[in-house]
Amino acid sequence: MTDTKDTNSSGEVLRVENLSIQFGGLKAVDDLSFHVNDKEIFGLIGPNGAGKTTAFNCITQFYRPNRGKVIFHTKTGAEIDLVGQPVHKVIKLGLVRTFQNVELIRELSLIDNVLIGGHIDFKASIFEQALKLPRARREEKEMREKAEQVLSFLGIVDRKDLPAGGQPYGVLKKVEMARTLMCEPKLIILDEPAAGLNDSETEELAASIRTIRDKYQCAILLVEHDMRLVMNICDRICAISFGKFIACGMPEEIQENKQVQEAYLGVEEE
Repeated sequence: MTDTKDTNSSGEVLRVENLSIQFGGLKAVDDLSFHVNDKEIFGLIGPNGAGKTTAFNCITQFYRPNRGKVIFHTKTGAEIDLVGQPVHKVIKLGLVRTFQNVELIRELSLIDNVLIGGHIDFKASIFEQALKLPRARREEKEMREKAEQVLSFLGIVDRKDLPAGGQPYGVLKKVEMARTLMCEPKLIILDEPAAGLNDSETEELAASIRTIRDKYQCAILLVEHDMRLVMNICDRICAISFGKFIACGMPEEIQENKQVQEAYLGVEEE
């Protein structure tokens, strides 16, 4: 049975409690706990193989954790444990994500790729959509207008009718982010958003992430290897290694933490 409540006195949007998952003899995530505050930009960092993406997959229920809770405060204000929820319901509750590799349909236009992100909110039935009945036509018009607004916000509306195939990688990253905004999210999870971007594109990404947080009044949780980006935009950061919690705090606190430094750089032999 799912635990639900209708209050959020803590100001949190997400709380991960004692999260663990094991693949054979490997503990990919080991008793991990942290929380993300509402409208906060929160970073999850760690060396390669630290379990960051696996933790994301457990939060979004792509993987079912062996143990722990993932408490989420939804768009409607309810508090729910996501563990065991189907993925499509997690999205409908207001938690959406991007992936390390851009997941777009190359043959479709940019705006049609963005519209895919809004399908979860369609009220018209498949029958109504197939026959282009009035409600379906009205919803499609509203969704297309919304998609154009999102693409305009991200500065790529001029490319909306071009196919995704052949577009610059930085544009494709923006399209994937635009798709998450179609769901009116309470929390966006970004999995290595700067991967494959050059320096100027990364700077533009940082500005976009801040603007998305401010305009859409949502929290953002990101995994990222670009430490300049993480330290520049995150309000707080959680560092993990081998699936285990190391430290959590402000960027300057994480930079100065000896355990974090050892996890990244190793321990010098005397």
